[in-house]
Amino acid sequence: MMRPVSILAFRNGSIGNTLAAVPALRAIRAAHPDAQLTVVVDSVGHELLAPCPWINRLIIYEKRGRDHSLARHIRLIRELRALHPTHAVLFKRFFRNGLLAWLSGASTRAGFLTDGKAPFLNRTIPYDESVSVVDLNLRLAALLGASPADRHLELFLTPEDERMADDLRQRRGSAGRYCVAHYGGRTSPPDFFPVERFLSLLRNVAADLDILLIGSGAGERSLAQRFQSLDPRLQDATDLPIRVTAALMRHAEFFIGFDSGPAHLAAAAGARTLIIYRSSENVQRQIRKWLPPSPIAHPLLPPETSDDHSWNKFFDHVRILLEPTGV
Repeated sequence: MMRPVSILAFRNGSIGNTLAAVPALRAIRAAHPDAQLTVVVDSVGHELLAPCPWINRLIIYEKRGRDHSLARHIRLIRELRALHPTHAVLFKRFFRNGLLAWLSGASTRAGFLTDGKAPFLNRTIPYDESVSVVDLNLRLAALLGASPADRHLELFLTPEDERMADDLRQRRGSAGRYCVAHYGGRTSPPDFFPVERFLSLLRNVAADLDILLIGSGAGERSLAQRFQSLDPRLQDATDLPIRVTAALMRHAEFFIGFDSGPAHLAAAAGARTLIIYRSSENVQRQIRKWLPPSPIAHPLLPPETSDDHSWNKFFDHVRILLEPTGV
């Protein structure tokens, strides 16, 4: 394989997907320290990766937003071709990304096979749903000569992010010990983890801590306000910049939430992270694929019944995990 001179990586996607690609991007950078590394991201990915010191350039691509038109795609293709990429690596299985990689002029184009197919790519590996997405990304990076040795997540915060988080805690009156919680995400927690049970869980495990409720959008803001009305110890910290939320998590006693982006953000920030999964026949595969690679990230499976005894046992289990010997 020709040594990479200019590498074009596609990682436009969610918070969790973006963070799960960082170990692979870091491995590529370590293998090719002199290559130009450009990463195509969406606006969320741009916010997450903007302070990264070893990425040379970020390009925002919103295929369902500002970049949906043909004119915008032509402009993007010109921008990609101007980079003169020798290699492209696709961490997202979008047909359009493959086409963009081909049109960029990169001679080596690496990515995943989907149903045995990978249009526009010439170096591929199978996509395995039973494998951690972090490890899948590292396998892909190995096609570019990177060593898949380091799985740890990494998050990049600025002094301004830390200052804003500290100012927020001061204004909220929670300058002491606190935890961060999230009730929301695509898992639709009210369907299997009622508000009242989540409030009981927080009361059981937070004890003397302040509780900051994070989230984004009108729905999660409304839920946070509902929790606050039920218990004034809970504080609304929704709709913050992503890296400010991460700075809050970095200094929290722990994070507890559902299998969604904020849980991956907490794990990358180095917080003790408890992630609630919805029970199903495929839940163990889901955990293997998406549990962040951190020794202090723990999956939780709540009871499937409304029996108080089962829920109290669940609360006890979580409390034990949060004790020093449970970390």
